[in-house]
Amino acid sequence: MADIYDQVPLKSHDSIRLLKLLPASSTADRVKFELLEATLDRCPVFKAVSYSWDGQKPTEEAFCSGTPIRVTPNCNNVLQHLAANSGAPSLIWIDAICINQSPEAVIERNQQVSIMGDIYTAAEEVVVWLGSKIEPAWEKTFLDLSNFADANLSSGDENYLEKILELASKIDTKTLNDIFWGITWFSRVWVVQEVSLSRKATFLYGRVTLKYFHLIKSWSDLYSTQKGISLVQNLNQTLYNGFGTHIVSLRGPRRALAITEGYDTIEELFRQASRLLATEPRDKVYGLRGLLVSYGIPLPDADYRKSIDSIFLETTKAIMTFNRRLNVESCHYTSDTWPSWVPNWANSLPPITPKGDYHANKGSSASFNFVDLPNGSIGVRTTATIIGSVSSSLGTCLLGRYRTPEALKTDTVLTGIEQQIAPEWTSKRLAANDDISKYLAVYNIRILRLALSYMERESSGYDTWREDLYQIVINQASMDEKLDMRRPFTKWLDILSDLPHKRLQNPGVLADINDTPEMEVYNRISASDTISELHELFTAATYFWTFFKTDSGAFGAGAYGITSGDKVALIAGTCMPAIVRHVRGDNYRIIAPAFVCGIMQGEAWPKEKERLGSIVII
Repeated sequence: MADIYDQVPLKSHDSIRLLKLLPASSTADRVKFELLEATLDRCPVFKAVSYSWDGQKPTEEAFCSGTPIRVTPNCNNVLQHLAANSGAPSLIWIDAICINQSPEAVIERNQQVSIMGDIYTAAEEVVVWLGSKIEPAWEKTFLDLSNFADANLSSGDENYLEKILELASKIDTKTLNDIFWGITWFSRVWVVQEVSLSRKATFLYGRVTLKYFHLIKSWSDLYSTQKGISLVQNLNQTLYNGFGTHIVSLRGPRRALAITEGYDTIEELFRQASRLLATEPRDKVYGLRGLLVSYGIPLPDADYRKSIDSIFLETTKAIMTFNRRLNVESCHYTSDTWPSWVPNWANSLPPITPKGDYHANKGSSASFNFVDLPNGSIGVRTTATIIGSVSSSLGTCLLGRYRTPEALKTDTVLTGIEQQIAPEWTSKRLAANDDISKYLAVYNIRILRLALSYMERESSGYDTWREDLYQIVINQASMDEKLDMRRPFTKWLDILSDLPHKRLQNPGVLADINDTPEMEVYNRISASDTISELHELFTAATYFWTFFKTDSGAFGAGAYGITSGDKVALIAGTCMPAIVRHVRGDNYRIIAPAFVCGIMQGEAWPKEKERLGSIVII
């Protein structure tokens, strides 16, 4: 395949290759095309393709100027579709063919990745291919979503708001969640900038087309006017599961303020993108590079020869310098050798930052500078105060609601916690392959029951721990502040506390996860729409979360890894407390941002500046 690139070399820094795709009579025809060189400053009209590689091998035959080449099934299928639906030759950009992917072509790949954002911005349209495997129920739900999206075309009508609410009610959010977790496109980091930087993006799934920016407009209109309605809340959360990173990345007039309020920072973009996947760890940064450059952040060109930690460090440093604020909210403990102020985006954990509008720093401005460390690394000296310690922690963590099949393969958190709380179910979960939703439901019930026992045992009073837990749950579940959730919360606690005794046909032997008493508890929770919504929203937003108590008696929650002896720090310019671990002298390592009851709105921030000191985050 290298020969086709020798015939069409890239001659300048903004050169790209385009496919001149020949039309076909059906999707069964072989893909035939020619390769052309173009420059972005004088580029002809073309379409760019956004799709998932899915780790496929190049097994399908296509023809470049008569020369047979091999491409992956996904690449072949989308080109077959485009060729069969075009009556004339069309210009297409698709990365698998337009960039020389051979290991020897690293210099070309560096150059093309550095201008990737410009390529998708230059395209007349981005075609999003969601795959060839079509599930009928998914296709129907995607059609309902498309109809909802197109409703904004009649936004001037008198009954517009009633119409979008009616169309929203027809969307099966459970099936929509299945789509988001079952189609790999939604789990890939590269696709975020491919859609967000586009002029126009069209999704293709089976016979359904969906206009992306139509969806954003209808979604925003619905939520901004009717967010107090339960089905609107549920649809908003579901759409955020699939498109959260994409909408957070939008800037300018296309920014959907109603559905991104409070989630409009570059740090939030990376927090959302942290759960997305990339085969090459460096792409967790390079897959967003075009977006960062479009925001005005000066970044070095992409270079796959650099180490992962150096790429992540230089990117974090550039963002902090550009924003003049720390990025503590995105950090959690990785290892003693990784700079704790640098998020390790390679681990694909979902966002583990407390949700909400917090001001633990009382609105103070960031004050920091970078310092060289004796080991050759870089630290951050910042204004901060240590206000207390962690006296105890739960010692296990919640496991969330969903996993993509690819994420399951490397989910060491799940396997580790499973050995703690449910070792008897490991073999049966593995036998279930990718269908583990019931196992996660049961495991989370077990963990929540452990958390209730822990908090009651560590509490100074019955009402104290229940109030602290209420604040943690309601904030992290992002429930509408206008809704009175105390009664549903109390009922939720009552159900969790009452573990039924199940009579088994074979005592001592549980043949199926459905036979567990925890599944009975889960079913009781699911029987009430309000209690179920509270439970599902909270567990969906708390993967990797544990509970802890401070020496002041307050409870808190944050990333697993927080342990007794860690310190509670308030850092100038950061909106929430950070749990840090003392290393030596004034050196500390960030363990995680955290929700700590009673101090989230600045109650513990020193009134006298003299009480503020400085620490070095290493």
